[in-house]
Amino acid sequence: MKRLSLLMISLVFVTVAQLSAAAATSTLTVAIHEQNGSGESGTATLTQMGADVKVVLTIKGAPATTPQPAHIHDGTCADLKGVAYALSNVVNGSSTTTVKGVTIDKLLDGKYAINVHESAANLGKYVACGEIAKSAM
Repeated sequence: MKRLSLLMISLVFVTVAQLSAAAATSTLTVAIHEQNGSGESGTATLTQMGADVKVVLTIKGAPATTPQPAHIHDGTCADLKGVAYALSNVVNGSSTTTVKGVTIDKLLDGKYAINVHESAANLGKYVACGEIAKSAM
């Protein structure tokens, strides 16, 4: 009887763990919209990789020769706050970064936006932005 009880409790824990893992967001695509007449837009694909998130930016209309800084900022595209997570520069329209120690669900639970700047020399000019939001799902 004691073994049966332990078996039942173990099955409950395994089931709960599987449901929690299944409920976690594994991938999210964020639309990146043009800002300030830049002609640049695209997508950010976020993929959960264990305890980290892989962020792949694909930007159309980006300059071929100018690296463009990109970040995940606190806030929204209309009201960007500080940098929460640095991303690799967008070069020739693409960037791939692994953000350590964060989950897509954590990003969805807050207010975050992915922002691309014109250049390192002109960080104040934003050329593209997309909000990480549940509506993107």
